[in-house]
Amino acid sequence: MIENLPSEESLIKRAKNLIPVLRERAERAERDRCMPKDTDQEFREAGFYRALQPARYGGLELDYGVQTMFARELGRACASSAWVGGILACHGWMAGMLPDEAQAEIWGEDSDVAISTSFLPIGVKVEQQGEGLNISGRWRFSSGVDHCSWAIVLAIIPPKNGEGTPDPVFVLVNLDECLIEKTWNSVGLSGTGSNDIVVDGVYIPPYRMMRVLELRGQETAGSKANNTYLYRLPLFAVFPFNIIGPALGAARGALDDVVVDITSRSPVTGAELTKMATVHTRISRATALIDAGDAVVEKVRRLIVEKGRSGKEFTMEERARYRLNLGHIAQSCCDAVDTLLPLTGGRGLENNHPMQRAWRDVHAVAQHIGLVWDVQTGLYGNVKLGQSSPDQKL
Repeated sequence: MIENLPSEESLIKRAKNLIPVLRERAERAERDRCMPKDTDQEFREAGFYRALQPARYGGLELDYGVQTMFARELGRACASSAWVGGILACHGWMAGMLPDEAQAEIWGEDSDVAISTSFLPIGVKVEQQGEGLNISGRWRFSSGVDHCSWAIVLAIIPPKNGEGTPDPVFVLVNLDECLIEKTWNSVGLSGTGSNDIVVDGVYIPPYRMMRVLELRGQETAGSKANNTYLYRLPLFAVFPFNIIGPALGAARGALDDVVVDITSRSPVTGAELTKMATVHTRISRATALIDAGDAVVEKVRRLIVEKGRSGKEFTMEERARYRLNLGHIAQSCCDAVDTLLPLTGGRGLENNHPMQRAWRDVHAVAQHIGLVWDVQTGLYGNVKLGQSSPDQKL
């Protein structure tokens, strides 16, 4: 429990204070392919998971984007832990869109409960059962699931009698009724524990469901109970904002590490790295790329919050531009770590060197479908040139 509800500033301060210990645990997180339990406990005590959780259920209900701001700090030490901390905060926001009965089921007895998600169903069977659904199948890439009690997963309701279009829905499942398979084996963000959720014939009552196409900026069942703009935001338009923080943090951490490495290294060939123009150029370029990314993410956040508070509808161009700008930040972070890596020489490729981990983690973040550059440019180009959005969820 959090005795004094923290502000955004205090969450960011707590994140900065955790940097030394997260740096010490980064190798362990990678080795175990899961964020350490002591880190999970510290995140709970800090209030990270509650950042966007409804205040009626013990949450902080802070402005959208706070999760990215503290994840950016955590990412300077361990991008995997930053990813889990930020994404579980985001999931509290998503759960705030569910009907109130579902929210009470999640947090009614314990406001510290955390929620995972999966948007990638594999071999899933969905059948109507009265007003509810019966689901079976596998859901992949559920980050931080080992620290959670519930999950929100994407399911597709087939059209009745084969006529009409499939209906995508998010459904809430109790993880006590599921099997978690340790399948996560990624080269980047290795410590996120993004394992599979396996479900076999679980009944989903109607109050544990929300239609994806009703999460595009209109009133939701949750926003009626939680009277704030947070739970009316267009989910897929702003969702990538949840995951860019670890990339910015990891790139900044890599820059800090390289500067320390260069200024403390004894010359081997007689050349002093601190006096080489090529080194100056790479340090300067990486700094500019990361600084620009920070500036854009803060601008995008301000625009989302201001528009959300205004109650005005998000235009399709605005939605596509948010995605475009966030994808560009991810590319800038990749460019930054690509620029820095040669400065570490062979040592930067050793498994215990933070540079190679940052390089892998930043590129892993940029592989998320919500940030992939080619996807975002295609989306924005379509919308800007007067075509319909290729993503109907937007």
